[in-house]
Amino acid sequence: MLNKLIIICAVAIIAIAGSGAGISRDAAAAEKKAGYAKTTESNSRYSDKVLGLKDISDLPERPTPLFELWQGYVEGGAYDYEFELPTGMVVSPGLVLFGNLNTGLEITDNGVADTSTTFVTTLNLFLNLTLSGTERILIGISPLSREKGTRTRYEFEPGSGWRNETNARLSTAFFEGEISEMFPKLDMEGRLPLDYEIAFGRQPIVSQGGILIADTLDSVALTRSTIPFSGTNFARIGGLFAWNNVQRSNNIDDDEGELYAIFSAVEAHHSTFELDMAYVDSTRAIGDQFNIGGAMIRPFIILEHAVDSTIRLAHSFTPDGKTAQATDGTLLYGSFGFAPKNTDNIAYVNLFAAVNNYAPAARNAGGPLGITGLLFAGNGLAGPAIGNRANDAYGGTIGYQMFFSPKLRRNLILEVGGKLETATGGTDRLGAAVRYSQALGQHVFFEIGGFAVAQESIDEAFGLRTKINVIF
Repeated sequence: MLNKLIIICAVAIIAIAGSGAGISRDAAAAEKKAGYAKTTESNSRYSDKVLGLKDISDLPERPTPLFELWQGYVEGGAYDYEFELPTGMVVSPGLVLFGNLNTGLEITDNGVADTSTTFVTTLNLFLNLTLSGTERILIGISPLSREKGTRTRYEFEPGSGWRNETNARLSTAFFEGEISEMFPKLDMEGRLPLDYEIAFGRQPIVSQGGILIADTLDSVALTRSTIPFSGTNFARIGGLFAWNNVQRSNNIDDDEGELYAIFSAVEAHHSTFELDMAYVDSTRAIGDQFNIGGAMIRPFIILEHAVDSTIRLAHSFTPDGKTAQATDGTLLYGSFGFAPKNTDNIAYVNLFAAVNNYAPAARNAGGPLGITGLLFAGNGLAGPAIGNRANDAYGGTIGYQMFFSPKLRRNLILEVGGKLETATGGTDRLGAAVRYSQALGQHVFFEIGGFAVAQESIDEAFGLRTKINVIF
């Protein structure tokens, strides 16, 4: 029932969003009745005069992709190779091959198993065909990683040897565009509410900062991004249907799972409010699950400092009973950060509390607490210092990020935090983490760091994390 309810709500939402057409037509009729000519220009209209850049001496040199064809990537000047489609859409194609290579030595002693020492490498390659400023086709592969998350690596201990995880699976393949830009002849005067964005294919989806959804899904999404609600700066609402590649809370693909979701956001009174819902329809053995999450994002002034705050509340519910993949639970998360005066640094506090066993609707790696900080997040090559599942626990992190050099190309993060598990048999953990990052030229980023965690009734955990990120 819930999945059908979400579909009905999505259709109703599109109808409501479309009602903006009546508002626009009424406004246009009022203008015409008032005697405004079509050539009348608003005082707030942007000028057609090209001013150009005042000073380009400080702009960095344009990074050159591995391969590019037709319209240059972030290249100044007029558009090239333009042509018009019968729909009225003006296309200026540009084809770019880009990607990143991550490699590094990872050492982990979790206090229970033998120390793991591995040299891990991942590679992501993307071919991006830009059609205009709003339309593109993106195809990507991760040839050194498996869908289940294992990565190509050389293991030094506890065993030794090469672990080959090469494959040719498409990790990304989607089209995205805006209907009003693809079919401008439908409304040349720009008065109809046709600003719908559509995207379909294998695409990354993130909801509630990754607490609700953080997965790459075979899906189709339709979004109305500029709904004219009175008293708001903007309102956005959209629906999504995913039929394949739905990874459940255990990060394993649910072959039978289908996901239905509604995402919405509105900005009003200096705050952004989000409300998202998702339903995963699966077999009885795996279990259906309904998720709902809300958020408030708002800046505050505290002791003459601008404090950025994010509060998120999410709940998972199983209508047919709990299973290993579908569970009931609630997660409350809060993030607060500010820049101390006369510095470019950032101080932050992230807190969470989980009741029962909260499960994301879809997540391809780790758990929903990965956004809490260094101690709870992996570095893309190795896992976190403290487990990031949201099972009957509370805790958080306090951190400070320092930037160095005039162009902020070096930074150091110091963090302390912990997780106290309230379930029977739970383990309390308190730890500290550090990470130093350095940019080298335009294409290389180097990281080194580590952690130490004291664990109740278990030996301490230690780790070393290194990574060289080559961006091309």
